[in-house]
Amino acid sequence: MAISENLLLKKLSGHLGKQIVFKQYGDKTVVSKYPDMSKRKLSPKQLRIIEIMEEANDVAKGIMADEELRNAAQLRLNVTLNKLYRALIKEYFKTAQSAAKTANASDREDSNKPG
Repeated sequence: MAISENLLLKKLSGHLGKQIVFKQYGDKTVVSKYPDMSKRKLSPKQLRIIEIMEEANDVAKGIMADEELRNAAQLRLNVTLNKLYRALIKEYFKTAQSAAKTANASDREDSNKPG
């Protein structure tokens, strides 16, 4: 990891060809190797969030593609068109989380019943 105060790199941030990463820490630019994320291990909860996000994207894209559904969603969520996609993703996450909480609560009740 190299630290630079070079004027050319002063405000540079991001990555270059998935080989070098430029980061800003205070008034210094740090140059480091691109991180290798291939060996990371995701928890079951992280895998579920990724799955929910994929589902949310699919649903939001479908709604955005259909003018009638898009207009209905825009009225329901009370947002402008440029914020609709994000609002749809947020709505999907809320419903998915509340469904998961309901399922977890019913599972706990079932396990507590004498049988």
